[in-house]
Amino acid sequence: MTSLSPVLALLHLVWSQQPDSLTTLRAARRAQATFEAIRRQHLPYGSGHAGGTCDLRIGRFCYWYDDDRQPPEHAAAEPQLIRDARATLLAALDDAGARLPGDEWIAGQRVRYLVEAGRDRAAVGAARECRADGWWCAALLGLALHAAGDFTSADSAFDAALRNMPAPERCRWYDLAPLLPDELRHRYERLSCDDRAAFESRWWWLAAPLLSRPGNDRRTEHFARLTLARIGQTSGTAYGLGWGDDLRELLLRFGWPTYWTREASPSVTAPEPLIVGHDPTPAFHFFPSARAFDAPADATSDDWTLAASHAPEGYAPAYADTFQQLEDQAAMFRRGDSCLVVAAYDLSDYALFGHQAAQAALVVARDEHSRWVAQHPARSDGPDVLTLSASCDAQLLSLEIVAPGARRVARVRHGIRAGGTSGSGPAGLDVLLFDAPDSLPGELSAVLSHVLGTTRVRADRKLGLFWELYGVTSPAGPVSASLAVTPLGVGWLRRTVEALGLASHTATMRLHWDEGSATRAGDVAVASRALAVDLSALSPGRYRIELTVKAPGQEPATASREIEVVRP
Repeated sequence: MTSLSPVLALLHLVWSQQPDSLTTLRAARRAQATFEAIRRQHLPYGSGHAGGTCDLRIGRFCYWYDDDRQPPEHAAAEPQLIRDARATLLAALDDAGARLPGDEWIAGQRVRYLVEAGRDRAAVGAARECRADGWWCAALLGLALHAAGDFTSADSAFDAALRNMPAPERCRWYDLAPLLPDELRHRYERLSCDDRAAFESRWWWLAAPLLSRPGNDRRTEHFARLTLARIGQTSGTAYGLGWGDDLRELLLRFGWPTYWTREASPSVTAPEPLIVGHDPTPAFHFFPSARAFDAPADATSDDWTLAASHAPEGYAPAYADTFQQLEDQAAMFRRGDSCLVVAAYDLSDYALFGHQAAQAALVVARDEHSRWVAQHPARSDGPDVLTLSASCDAQLLSLEIVAPGARRVARVRHGIRAGGTSGSGPAGLDVLLFDAPDSLPGELSAVLSHVLGTTRVRADRKLGLFWELYGVTSPAGPVSASLAVTPLGVGWLRRTVEALGLASHTATMRLHWDEGSATRAGDVAVASRALAVDLSALSPGRYRIELTVKAPGQEPATASREIEVVRP
């Protein structure tokens, strides 16, 4: 059995006899290689991978997705002997670092193994002691701060590193090509390094797990992985293999393993155990689709697939074991030169949240440089509404529920546009769904306590619709309005059967009426309208509600909502 203690004793003897920098560095490298050999010899045994078919083949490595939804408690316990050997290695690296404070290899290994040992504060301290090139010390500090959960400070540290590193290195660190979907990657690769900044800024904005918090931990995770890749390329690995592009790709796409196991080799010609690295879990896919990247204000919730199966990359935030897709309902209403954004959710069906203390946040932003945020304690037993005042530009909306004690997050992200414009006609409108009381509310403020937190509606309850008309003052004739509720996804076979009389027609609903004029409030004429609709004749399924308003001489304004009618 190999022990690191005799190696450490030998290092002290060597340093006392030959205290030159080259000898110190060689001895430190020997200690690191010895630790990795000890780790491989004493890894716990796992099972289930050797000889199996790979989900991905990346260079020399076989990759499986079976761990990406496992909670952290499923990780194999690290043997005490390995923990002791790491502590001994860190003592050797501390000694070497004191002798060579300007050596970037020693500084990197100290931070790496302190982070691996879960000693995040000590890693931050070691990074601050670094006296190597300024940009490298800043990158190590970013790695340590990210591991410690201080994402805002990590962002700042990585920005400092990127500003000061050599131009070729900076171009490589900024390179997003390995992470992009094909349609974006081809476009990105045609840009020079200097022309990629706007692309990269938007990408990381849309990939942020939580827009309500400062810092962007998906971005700092990426730069932390790049820092680890630079540390790893000149040191021994847990796999017993030399560094290569395949290891770098695995690291950039899936992260640094949190633990390793070994398995008996299925080969009689290569009897050495297989080493299996286990990535951080549970991992989520935070990157947007190409459609959302090109037009964030037109994005739908489907443009982010947090729990995508076999995603091309993954990130496991240290602060959350679950990241659920949240249902919501949102609308914008014009108020002078600004807009009131209304967003509602309902946690009643989200059993994982239960009665956990949580914070709800509504964020709207027209780009990565501006945002409006409103937040308050979340409600878990029924619909809840958040509102904020923002510009009337087309926006990206993110509604986020965070329960830090329970390590749970639910969010939804999509585009949103204002429903009306100032002027003389109903240039647009937005509609809000609510649970209709016996007496219909006449103003938005009275509707808010009844707003639905989802677009799933019960057929046995009347559905309330609220909207506002803008700019309709003393029109030349009546303002006409119509409402249509039409089924979605009715296939040709169903239509044929209905036409032959072999099945009842899928129910639709159409209403027409005339509107009165609005009164002027500020510089925009506004009229509030509410309507209760009986859906009991509709079969369960998905429908589109379309509301159209037309004033004489004006273009019609239309608002639509997709709903799902369900039986109680």
